[in-house]
Amino acid sequence: MAGKTTLERRLQDYDGVAVSILSEARAVFREAPGFHDDLLRLCCDQRLAIADGATWILKAELDEGVQLPTALIDRLIASLDDVQSWPARLHLCQCIRHLDLSPAQAAALRLWLSPLLKHKRPFLRAWALDGLCHLADAGQDPAILRHLDAMENDPAASVRARARALRKMFGTNPEKQAKRHG
Repeated sequence: MAGKTTLERRLQDYDGVAVSILSEARAVFREAPGFHDDLLRLCCDQRLAIADGATWILKAELDEGVQLPTALIDRLIASLDDVQSWPARLHLCQCIRHLDLSPAQAAALRLWLSPLLKHKRPFLRAWALDGLCHLADAGQDPAILRHLDAMENDPAASVRARARALRKMFGTNPEKQAKRHG
């Protein structure tokens, strides 16, 4: 690995709470050559605060409409198993809706997301479901519909709320589904 980038040094100041540090780092470095390359590398850093901060910045970039090139998406997907912290995984789940994916990339993401549906952290379960719904036609995929049904009975209110929002977003009303198939 090359020496620390300036972005990396700035992310070392992140305490896991003050996202103003992340916003400032993003504003300062986003026009720098290789910014997204550095960012993707730091998303998988074994220092949890670095990965949490980098994934937060990646999500902010994608939320504003930045499109990652296919090669960077491939790199990110190839390194997903290296992401250790649950906040970094959460940010990555929240990024999925913004990615323009090939069928192979979507399949790889489905494999990564599926085990997260049983994670102990409710927000991670909820956003893994969100990612899966955005990878498939949620209204037509029987597996997704089963996941939505299960998540609507999750003990965590945040998971139930995300499942309801996804049903509304994708038009997967359970009564309509029952009439169609019953």
